[in-house]
Amino acid sequence: MKSSILLLPSLSLVALLATSTSAEASPVGVSLKAGTLGAGAELDYRFNENFNLRLQANTFNYKDDFEEDDINYSGKIDLSTAGILLDWRPFSGTFRLTGGYYINNNEIKANAKDASNEGYELGDVTYFSDTANPLSLNANMELGNSSSGYLGLGWGNATDAGWMFSFELGVLFAGSPKIDLSASGSAVVYIDGAANYFDVSDTTNPLVQEFNANLITEKNNLEKDISDFEFYPVITLGVGYRF
Repeated sequence: MKSSILLLPSLSLVALLATSTSAEASPVGVSLKAGTLGAGAELDYRFNENFNLRLQANTFNYKDDFEEDDINYSGKIDLSTAGILLDWRPFSGTFRLTGGYYINNNEIKANAKDASNEGYELGDVTYFSDTANPLSLNANMELGNSSSGYLGLGWGNATDAGWMFSFELGVLFAGSPKIDLSASGSAVVYIDGAANYFDVSDTTNPLVQEFNANLITEKNNLEKDISDFEFYPVITLGVGYRF
């Protein structure tokens, strides 16, 4: 599904909504958010009792260790999104249905080092790290496309002035994750019981050519393992104030 299907209505619809705002409304609200997109801030504008527009930015990062395809990685997870959302309150209350669009910069940067000398299984071959020049795998994972559609439902955005609280469930249609997997250092592979050492940067070495082919296999396995990020679940709690 293309993200354009999930984009907000055209500016002409926004203008139409704005003309129906009542004089008694408290149109502007600000909120602080926390959820699976990270911590964020939000500005919303109430057009009328049925529609309001929200501008939102979220960010969060943390370090974590994880295992993918029997390889242990240490990495940093960076969550960074900015969105424009349109709420429709079909019953003129706090329940809302939401559609929108996010700029999605969620990513993971990770590396694997064979500290225990158990080796990396890439393809059907096990490679060990050369202690003199340790072998490291470096992964940059983009968790979806840079632009992503969004659908959700929730409760919140009070129509009167004062404090407001919100809860939201939704799905960010992020798209398939993309991974750039590279290696550095020197590896050891055993062939017929004999140890063969090679620097992974020496592309003229047939062992390196085989290593790079197996590295592509590992990249494809990683992308398959994290394919669930294509549909990123969004759970958000918020507290704010409408003026």
